[in-house]
Formats: sequence, structure tokens, C-alpha cells
Amino acid sequence: MQHNIRLDNTDLHIIRLLARDCRTPYRNISSIVGISTNAVKERIGRMVSYGIIQKFVVLINPIIFGYEKECILILKHIDKTIKEKDILNRINLLGDVFVYAKHLNGSSMFVLELPDGAQEKVGTITDLLKPELENIIFVSYRPLTMGVTSSDLEIMRYLLLSNPRMLVEDVAKETSLSAKTVARRLEKMRENHILEFSILTNLSSMQLIGYIEFAVVIDIDVSCHQNIIERIYHEMQEHLLIVPNSYQKEVIFAVFFGANIPTVNLILRTLESFDGVNKVDVFLTTSLVYYQEWLKRAIDKRIKSKESQKQKQQQKVYDI
Repeated sequence: MQHNIRLDNTDLHIIRLLARDCRTPYRNISSIVGISTNAVKERIGRMVSYGIIQKFVVLINPIIFGYEKECILILKHIDKTIKEKDILNRINLLGDVFVYAKHLNGSSMFVLELPDGAQEKVGTITDLLKPELENIIFVSYRPLTMGVTSSDLEIMRYLLLSNPRMLVEDVAKETSLSAKTVARRLEKMRENHILEFSILTNLSSMQLIGYIEFAVVIDIDVSCHQNIIERIYHEMQEHLLIVPNSYQKEVIFAVFFGANIPTVNLILRTLESFDGVNKVDVFLTTSLVYYQEWLKRAIDKRIKSKESQKQKQQQKVYDI
């Protein structure tokens, strides 16, 4: 039997904190929202059990594996004129699918990570997707200044395979690293936008009456990127869940929630009023899937490559 569940302002505050960093300790959340640590644990556990918090996730910047661009495809009529499996097979010819989201109006969004040279295939793939293709957006990544170590890769791999909220001590044990090293490398990777920690939410669940979760893709002037991000966080804090992938330039992707349609409309009109915003597309997501198997394969491949390089270097020393 299903039970309706209502969220209060404290629940929403906890969701916002976890959406921006799901590794935030219970005690830190407790001090911010003003309730006991046990109360925080109980509220998070309740939201997980009701499916409002569906999953804790680690987001890895694809640029470290040679992916230079992100491609956002908006398609319509999936499962009516064309099957979902057929679409996925066609899209995988272009790049690796990272996100697949279904929307209330019947459209779907695919977020793909593109390796170098993949954009040359776009013309062929878009022909294969017609007439379902509504829009296609390409996004470049900012170059990274930090190199990724073997320890970083081991940490990433374990967090992908387990719970991203795992304690540093447990990650250290599983990766055969010191807790100090794990803590230092996690902080370094977060500072350099290599790792982000968030949650997969479902505020639009039928169990939850009174809140609408929606995503926006904001087409912007690149020169205004930082200013728009700052205004979103400063002026829209009450309704903002997360602005993931802050390393993108041409567009800003953000997730908001509102109590009703007028509130959603107000948020959209406010975004459109910002200097440097060219267009705002809104999507009411009914289901969302993160595909991360390709990330696991990329990590394993990189680990093997680094091990091979290390063995070759050792062999050169022995030969000398």
C-alpha cells in the first residue's frame, strides 16, 4: 500500500544540500538545518524509502577520458513511431550515452559524451534519427589543469561500484590507500571539477503532492557564464536543486523545483531576464537513467594503461 508523503522546508533543505554534495556528513547537515544528527538520518532514510531520493551518484568529468564535447539530443514519439532500443542503438554509434530522460510531453533527452572526431558523424546520425529529432545541442568542456593519478582512478572506480557516500576510511581500505591520501585526492578532484557528488531525485512522484521538479537547458553567451551561475545561486536559492557540470561553457543545465505551475513559470521568466541568456528550454522529467558502464570500462582501461607504463619503466631500470 502506498502512502502519500509531504515534505517540509527542512526536507527540501536537506535535498538541496545532498544534490550539491551527497557526501556531506550527517553532522554537517545537522548544523546547517538546525536539527539533530539522528533526525537528519531519519529524514534521509524516509526519503530514500519513499523513492524521493532514488540514488546517490558520483559524476565524473568525461574530459579525463578523451571526451571533448557533450551532445544533447531531444527526440519525440519514442515507442510510438520508433522503439527505445532502436534509438539507443543508433545513438551509440555517435558516442556514449550518459543520461536518458523521459519527459511529461512525450519527448526524451539523451546526453552523449563525444570522443575526438565523433562530431564528423553527426550528419549521418541525425539523418538516422529523423523525423523524431527535435533539437541537437553541442557543448564543449573547459580544459583541465590537473592530471589524474592511478590512485584517483582507483578511488573513482570504487565509488562508482559502491555507495558514493562511503566513508573515507572504507574507501581507503578497499583501494589499499591511506585515509589521508583518499581525503586529499577527493578534495583535489572536486576542486578541479573532476568529481561531483549528487543525488537522483523524484520530487514529481505520485507519492509526493505539491512539488514539481523540472530541468532547464539555458542557452547563453559564453562570456556571461560565470555571472549567470552566480545570479542563479544568489537569487534562486529557494527553488534550486543543483547546477551540475559547471565546467560546460555554452549552456547551463540546472534542476529546480516549485510548488505549482505559477512558481515554475516565474522561475523560467526570471531566468530569461538574465543578461546573456538567449533561450531557456524546460523539461518535466518523469524518469531518468544514468548510464555509467562506459565510465567503468574507461577507468579500467586507463588503470591497465598506467600499470603497463609502470611495468615498462621498471623494465628499463632493470635493463640498465
